[in-house]
Amino acid sequence: HPSVFGCPPLSVMPIPIYKQSTSFPFVRLIIASLIGIAIGYYLFSVLDHGKVKGTICLVIDDFGFVQNKDIEDFFHLNKNITAAIIPGTPYAGSIGRYADSVGIETIIHMPMESHEDDDTEYPISLNEKLNARLVEEKVRFSFNEIPTALGMNNHQGSKATESLQLMKDLARTLKKIDKFFLDSFTNPESRGYITMRRYGVPTQLRQVFLDHVEDSATIKFNLDSLAILSHHMDIAVGIGHVKPLTLNVLKEEIPRLECEGYRFIR
Repeated sequence: HPSVFGCPPLSVMPIPIYKQSTSFPFVRLIIASLIGIAIGYYLFSVLDHGKVKGTICLVIDDFGFVQNKDIEDFFHLNKNITAAIIPGTPYAGSIGRYADSVGIETIIHMPMESHEDDDTEYPISLNEKLNARLVEEKVRFSFNEIPTALGMNNHQGSKATESLQLMKDLARTLKKIDKFFLDSFTNPESRGYITMRRYGVPTQLRQVFLDHVEDSATIKFNLDSLAILSHHMDIAVGIGHVKPLTLNVLKEEIPRLECEGYRFIR
């Protein structure tokens, strides 16, 4: 029969009903999981790349006896190393000026009396026999020679740092002239660190000597030990010396440690 609108009737086609596969939700779940893992890995990589694993302060001792290309190369290792200059040495003043010109922080590397014999003659040094006036004179002379120096650490000094009176006299002087003290900690009986804190002098302790054994593998091992210590401390302090082998190792290892997320500060 014609339809109400005068058109021939259309045959009614049955709507096909497809049976939904139960495997589709499982496949979608796997795909979503893989996408989530990929996004998570990407975000973790981006965030972890900027994360600081540890903070290292690296001090290089014994500048002042010579001035050559090796000395200058130390100053171009990293802008955040600190150069410790022995006062009264032939090139103390000129190295201090050069370091300042290239933006390297300097400190006074003050010779102090040791329990071990040392045939080296130092024009300026501290020992427990000095009175407070002489201690202040020697300290002020050293900072006048290297006026850009921000603080001091001890060269040797296993005997001198045991002396409470000497450390008190040194602390009073450093407090007057607003300088800090890094205890190189050449003797576990050192009174340096605790005395400086008592007198309000900013102070730190050395944790690792890098090159007491002159061997590349040992220096690398000590540097890695310093990096591990930095995981558990606000700042891990390491001391090296002006030696060609130390220079060559640091040229390779400082960039590696920076790439791994360690930060060097002054």
